[in-house]
Amino acid sequence: MDRGNGEKDRRPAAKTAGPSRRGIAKRLSDRLVRSNADLILIGVVLACYHASSVRADSAGNGKDDDHHSEQDDHHRQTESEMLTEEKREVYALLFPWFAQIVGVFAYYLISRYSHAVPYTALMFVIGATIGFFVEREKLNSVTFSTRTWLDIEGEVILLVFLPGLLYLDSYNIDVHLFLASFWQLIIFAFPMVLAGTTLTALVAYYVFPYGWSLDLCMTFGSILAATDPVAVAVLLNELGAPPRLKMHVSGESLMNDGSAVVFYHIFSLRFLYQLGVEGEGHEIGWGEGFKLFFQLSLGGACIGVAFGMGLLIVLYNLNHRLSGEDSVVQVVATITTAYLVFFTSEILAGCSGIIAVLFCGVTVKAFGETLYNDGHLSHHFWEITEYLLNTLLFALGGCVWGDIVGKPYEGEPLFKREDYGYLFALFFLILVIRFALVFAFYPLTSRLGIGQSWREAVFMSYGGLRGAVGIALALSLHAEVYHLSNDMKFRKQTAVLFGMVGGIALLTLVINATTCGPLLKALGLITPTETRRKLVDNYRQHMIQYVLREFVALLTEKRFQDTDFPVVKHHFSFFRDVTYEQLMAAVKKHKDSSPGSSYAKPNLKNVIPYLYEVTDVEDGNFSGDPSSRPIRPSEALRRNRATSVRHIQDQGRNNAKTIFDVSKRYDDHESRVQEERLVFIKILHSAYHHLIHAGELESRGFLVHALFKSLTYAENAAEANKPLSDWEALEVTSSSFARPAQLILGRLRHFSGLFNLKRCCKKKEFGGGFDTDFFVVSVRVRQILAFKKAHEWARRIFKEEFSEAGKDSLSTAEKAVLDESSQQVDMADEALEELGEEDVAMVKSLLLCHILLNRAAGYFKKLASQGLMSEREAGAFLEDIEENIRDVMRAHGVDRSEDMTRSDKERRLSQIPVELTQSLLGSERP
Repeated sequence: MDRGNGEKDRRPAAKTAGPSRRGIAKRLSDRLVRSNADLILIGVVLACYHASSVRADSAGNGKDDDHHSEQDDHHRQTESEMLTEEKREVYALLFPWFAQIVGVFAYYLISRYSHAVPYTALMFVIGATIGFFVEREKLNSVTFSTRTWLDIEGEVILLVFLPGLLYLDSYNIDVHLFLASFWQLIIFAFPMVLAGTTLTALVAYYVFPYGWSLDLCMTFGSILAATDPVAVAVLLNELGAPPRLKMHVSGESLMNDGSAVVFYHIFSLRFLYQLGVEGEGHEIGWGEGFKLFFQLSLGGACIGVAFGMGLLIVLYNLNHRLSGEDSVVQVVATITTAYLVFFTSEILAGCSGIIAVLFCGVTVKAFGETLYNDGHLSHHFWEITEYLLNTLLFALGGCVWGDIVGKPYEGEPLFKREDYGYLFALFFLILVIRFALVFAFYPLTSRLGIGQSWREAVFMSYGGLRGAVGIALALSLHAEVYHLSNDMKFRKQTAVLFGMVGGIALLTLVINATTCGPLLKALGLITPTETRRKLVDNYRQHMIQYVLREFVALLTEKRFQDTDFPVVKHHFSFFRDVTYEQLMAAVKKHKDSSPGSSYAKPNLKNVIPYLYEVTDVEDGNFSGDPSSRPIRPSEALRRNRATSVRHIQDQGRNNAKTIFDVSKRYDDHESRVQEERLVFIKILHSAYHHLIHAGELESRGFLVHALFKSLTYAENAAEANKPLSDWEALEVTSSSFARPAQLILGRLRHFSGLFNLKRCCKKKEFGGGFDTDFFVVSVRVRQILAFKKAHEWARRIFKEEFSEAGKDSLSTAEKAVLDESSQQVDMADEALEELGEEDVAMVKSLLLCHILLNRAAGYFKKLASQGLMSEREAGAFLEDIEENIRDVMRAHGVDRSEDMTRSDKERRLSQIPVELTQSLLGSERP
């Protein structure tokens, strides 16, 4: 407020002496303060300063030792002692979030360019690269934080990762199928896992030349017995695999994880006993082994059920369904229970934490699924938790693997060329063992529970991936041995063991996971039948009819009266084969579904001429040569666009003084008007959200940001008892965007292919071709249309729900607010008339395409959510729609060869028999 007054006082001097440096600096300072850019800049400077100081200290400590090779070890020790233990704990927070931001870029790459590559496999490779160089790079914040995580204790690894990863999988399971196939899963989980553990241990004992003890080999076998079908489960859901196959894959994985950890506990205790450390490990005999097995498994199951019942009581009592806080606390209760049940079972009771989490999740799913106030909130929270933990676990596992493989032991690399040969041999033998075990138990599993076919047995054998649980167990063992013993023999053994486990996990994710899709099709488990193809095509036809009805309904609105139908057909590919008969059927359904008093005739004068086929006259002889019509904007049109952009900037600058000066007070309105005005602004907020939900407004980008920002300015002004001024505020936000948009887009348009490389290669578009002036004008027109639609919606809601109840007439305050709204809309109409007519018509047509594409996407999403289409089937349509939406957002011109002149349209309309449209559109022609 003070800054605004100061600027006002200096303005006369500026007019006489020209813009001074001090005035420019003042305006720049005000802009930085309003946008919080000053705080961001200060934060960046402090972060850079802190990072540079760490590097400087590191370099300073080793400066005197650069030429003394015998003091290299001392230099490394000086670096490691540079940061105290307190700073070590602080810097430990960096690596998890560094892994997450790397994961964001990794996800972007595979989601845009290589869907077949599993995300976890890529994160493991990235982590391995970081781990390989972490000891070779100079000490900095990232490497120091990474080294801290490399030294984390094994028990902490299990406590951090496993509860969060396992609870969602256990909760998502189909309880009915789980109970029906329970005895099948028991066979998969216990006898098959024990047999697999033994056979894998024999391979390690007799094939590997590492001299491992039998107990370490059995520990190794139990680690590799845990399967992780995350990538396969996603694939099965996308392709619409049979429910029985999905149950076998997910159920076996959950039960396998529990039994594998039970066997891991038993054999790892025997191995740790060999270290000779007092109080660590135990010499377990056969009898004690069976006792410990039942204690771990049955005890964990009982603890899990008990915690599950306790969580049900909590969920039942948090029963305020209309309270958002109760929903949040329910989610907090679930994650708290998941970690507490694991800690109680694993640490306090000496039972299996994994089995406890499994039975806790199944218990809640069986009896408490309907107790959640907001099931979507809980599900999305656990999906985010699983994503974060998987990203961190595979990045950390890759770091340890890269560190182990690249670190020399006793002057030699740990993994030599022959060791990689043993790794690939182990991968092949594990696959053979998996096939042998699945088919050895096939006579039982095919007859018990829900049964099993030989095709499903083949897929289960091939799809038994290794992943999260195995990596966590191997990390835990390696970290525990590293902390308990200084004997390089045992450290090297567990390091090699983790190297083998990490290598197997990587190979199964890269090879098996990427080829499971073709295997499913080859086995005929997901091959669509002719009936299924017809059904999907039927869904497509129904979608076209639905969107065509929406198209007709939109044509009843004044804003789409001058829609350019060739533009709609060009960008909405589903309309390219629409016929006149289909259009008339959509008009009839729209009329039948609309109340008689509220029915409005759609304006089809720009649509019917392109669809109605005239057979008795020579058609297509439009005035003018179609090939001579420009595809690109003409030079005159470009000049008009540039003028429009300058006008947008000028309008914003003229209104900035009024918007930001909230010190003025108006005394010509009573306090009731102020309250009604604030209510109306809140309704405008809801109106914009309504437009977003209806697909008429993008939820991201500058356009929606400017609209909501204008309401913030208008609300501030209304609180100062000023009239409604959201249009002036919108002009300010638009003008502040127009000039930067021109500068930034003009510089970066040649680099846009870096983020859309696949699309550019497909369409052979690399840089150029982007009209920044049309982009600014397009945003302006879309803002005006959204602004007018929001005010129309808000005025109706304000009259119906927020005016004084029981009165037909409006109060003076209500009329004043509605009059202010009308004035704002009139100003928006004036701004729209000042823009080029051809550009406005083009943007309106593109907006109509955008709305129709969003409606089509919503139709397919609804079918997928209802289970009527698989994710892969719906995804194929959604990908095409997404591509069309991107084309709409980038469009600035279209092939006009199909355009008709006004006389052509009138001539075509005159040839249509009246009786064809009279019953639908009335006596008048469209």
